[in-house]
Amino acid sequence: MIAGWVTKGDKHMINKILSKLGLGDGSLYQEVDTRRKHLRHGGLQAEVVVQDRAFGVKDWSLGGVCFETLPDPHMVVGDKVQFTLRFRLPHETVIIKQAGRIVRAAKRGIAAEFMPLSPEARRKFARVIDGLHAAQFVESQVA
Repeated sequence: MIAGWVTKGDKHMINKILSKLGLGDGSLYQEVDTRRKHLRHGGLQAEVVVQDRAFGVKDWSLGGVCFETLPDPHMVVGDKVQFTLRFRLPHETVIIKQAGRIVRAAKRGIAAEFMPLSPEARRKFARVIDGLHAAQFVESQVA
């Protein structure tokens, strides 16, 4: 395979050339460990409840959630927590209870990865994603 002998400098140059030609977004030789496993979703009315406190969701994926909060001494990196996620769709509110682990605590938010999803949680996330796609379709038809 050619990629086995391509240097980092070569990869950078190839990505730059492809980008200039409009043939790529610079991700051809992106390192595998920097790619996300799951597509992130935002722009949906959602909140996460942790320890009886509700926070606005910045974005989420099937792998985890990032939510807005000031630094909180009760939620530190490595802590295991129980989340209740509430997604407000046009015709329903989907509530998902899920365990997770705090992976990042910053000045304006906390990121957590989910523990393995149960089949029920997967079904509910699928309903949320279907709702997102339906809303995007409707918006595309109105414009």
